[in-house]
Amino acid sequence: MAGELVFSGGEIVYAISQLPQVTSVPLNGSAVLIGFEDAPNGEEALFDFDPRAEKATKLDYELAAVSGLLTGALNILWQKDSNLEGAKEWGDEKVGKFVLMVAKSAGMTKADATLEDAIRLLEKEFPSVADKLTAEFGGGLQHHLRDFSHHPSLVGLACSILSQFTGKGYGTDTVGRFVAFDLPAAVFDPDCPLIGRNVPEKIAFGTLFWAMHLVSDMAGSSSNPGKGTGIPGIVLSLLKELSSLPVFQNLQVAYKGKNIRIQQWISKLFNGATFRTEDGKPIRFDLRAEVGLLDQALSQVPAVMANEIIVRCLYMLSRLKVELERCEVSDAPGLHKLKASHFMPYNSRALARMVTVSSTSFVLANLATAAVRAGIECEGNKVVFAQKLFLRINYVGVGRLAFALHADWGYMAEEMSEAWAERARRRQDIFDGFHFYSLDRETTRIAFSLKLAAINYDCRNEKNNVHKGQKRSWARAWQDSVADGLGVDADGYFLSEEDAYRALETVSRRRGGRVRALLVAQELVEFCPYSQLGDEEKKEYKGLKESGSWVKDEFPRRQDAVDLDAVRSLEKQCGAHIRELSGTLPKVLVGGAIAVAAALGTGGVAAALAPDIAIGIFGGSFVGLHGAALVNASLAAAGGGALAAGGMGMAGGTALIAGSGAALGFLGSGGVALAASMGEDYAQFVLVECSRLLAFLDVATDHCPHEGAILVQKAAEAVQRSIAGVEVDVEKENGKGDRRDGRLLKQLKKGLGYLTSTLKLIEKMQKRLGAADESEPLNSLPASGDE
Repeated sequence: MAGELVFSGGEIVYAISQLPQVTSVPLNGSAVLIGFEDAPNGEEALFDFDPRAEKATKLDYELAAVSGLLTGALNILWQKDSNLEGAKEWGDEKVGKFVLMVAKSAGMTKADATLEDAIRLLEKEFPSVADKLTAEFGGGLQHHLRDFSHHPSLVGLACSILSQFTGKGYGTDTVGRFVAFDLPAAVFDPDCPLIGRNVPEKIAFGTLFWAMHLVSDMAGSSSNPGKGTGIPGIVLSLLKELSSLPVFQNLQVAYKGKNIRIQQWISKLFNGATFRTEDGKPIRFDLRAEVGLLDQALSQVPAVMANEIIVRCLYMLSRLKVELERCEVSDAPGLHKLKASHFMPYNSRALARMVTVSSTSFVLANLATAAVRAGIECEGNKVVFAQKLFLRINYVGVGRLAFALHADWGYMAEEMSEAWAERARRRQDIFDGFHFYSLDRETTRIAFSLKLAAINYDCRNEKNNVHKGQKRSWARAWQDSVADGLGVDADGYFLSEEDAYRALETVSRRRGGRVRALLVAQELVEFCPYSQLGDEEKKEYKGLKESGSWVKDEFPRRQDAVDLDAVRSLEKQCGAHIRELSGTLPKVLVGGAIAVAAALGTGGVAAALAPDIAIGIFGGSFVGLHGAALVNASLAAAGGGALAAGGMGMAGGTALIAGSGAALGFLGSGGVALAASMGEDYAQFVLVECSRLLAFLDVATDHCPHEGAILVQKAAEAVQRSIAGVEVDVEKENGKGDRRDGRLLKQLKKGLGYLTSTLKLIEKMQKRLGAADESEPLNSLPASGDE
């Protein structure tokens, strides 16, 4: 066990499921490992095992989800419906009682005192200096909103104190601009002063008198108690104060079909012009309305708190049970061995996930019950349904979910990264088998450079000047496409023709290099220029054809890596194997297979599959490329193509750059997605790829028998993997029993048949060639600097 651990000189955190038993004594939160291989001789290394790093279990998920669903459904018993009219009525009642209570504490002794009596007493005992500026701030209906000293906020308190020291009142004018008015001389009357004569008095007048006067005003005036103009609430006060800043002066909001300045909108809220009762009476959005709305909001809290408490208790009980078992506690004296941090409901990865799950299920349950109630009460009116639904949503629960997601996001990101890495690893296991049939960075550059040489050769031989210009235009667009995809500079990426020949010869002289040279040759044989680039068709490229055959006339005589016989064999064998696998006349079927190649580039499959193929399958082929560059690399060969038709567009470009054989590997790791996207063309795509693989193996075994024998062995293993993957897909589709997917199943089975036939032909090659020398490492033949 010790050999599996690594001493780091610090604390190592393990999950409970990973605790190693290194002594005969049960671990009590930590264990001393003696004689650990990386520790200095005779030195003890201490490792602390903390279950808080443990991931949530299936039971944790289930308990958290049940808690959220239960409390979310029971929320209907606690939550009040959000309703401004009801909030105002509740606020009027509670604020009125509060004013009576404060008045009694301030000396009101009348036994049957009314709200009017309470307000009158407070107005008399605690007058406000700001009331002397009522006219300046717009009169009785507006001055409580415009005069900041009547705001129950920090700004209101600051302005009240400032008035005592400066002799000015602060607020906004009728258009919402910040202003300061001089206080009248009456406020300095020595018989009834409203301005303090010294600093202590100024502070007392600015704080105590300010607070008590706000109480006298919050329930209306003594002439209209409980109904008259109150004071703005905390929210409206903040909005009014912010609106006086220059940055908000020209801000406009929508109001009844037109845009008005925000200062006007705030005034309408306070005056009651914005909201009305069902019988048309105005509802003032003042402190009393805000108090009522706060009560309605707080009614959403009990269910959320209940869910939180239940989840944390469930976590603590489950971890306490584990801790008791781990420490083998069977009686009270043994409790001292427990480590509280191992079961306390805080700072735990599993708990963070449980809270996220429970909050999510709470919100979903709340939405479901709110939707059912709204649906029953709306009587088919969609507007009423939406109003009632949104008024019954538990927004505190939604906020708790947001905080839970924020707290859990780090763990989520880690798990997604782990899942992606595992997914990539599984796919890489599948496609590693086809690595022998893929181009690396060096041979990819050689292949593209020689294709450019083929295009230039064709342009030089073109007699029609118009066509020559169109071909050169296509060549420039093709170069830009390749360069953009690979994230390179087109001017520096492509080798000259002579340099490309020398590079190919250099590759061929390395160990296993003749196989690499044949891979490049196969790409050149199947390259057909002047196809459409990407999804956008251009008429100028239609009808363009090659003038001569560079790959047979020029390529063999300009280098000694691949001879004319190999070129002709590569050209011939693909069609021969299509006939052999399909049993039909070649011209008809090959034509259909070629149509597949073009269709894949222009259909929706390219956008859906190219990124997945590039990153998940062929990412290892693009050394140094990441993210969007990987995706673009798969699209760069659009129009260059890897099949006999001169390209499969974007997805085909992926196969070209990374090595077309890897497309066969994709069949074994997502065949359903590919088949669903390609429809009737899927089986022909498999046919073409299998035929290309067989053609390559034929030529490789003829021209380099030893290397070819090992490649045949690798190919057999790789095709077996693809077959296994497609068989799983077929079994899944068979189990669905959905006849609408009958065509998909038919295409999968047909493609599976081609793969199976390919494997049989490869096995025949193995028998013919004999087993490869087992002493030769399988990965030693197709070597390159990138591997």
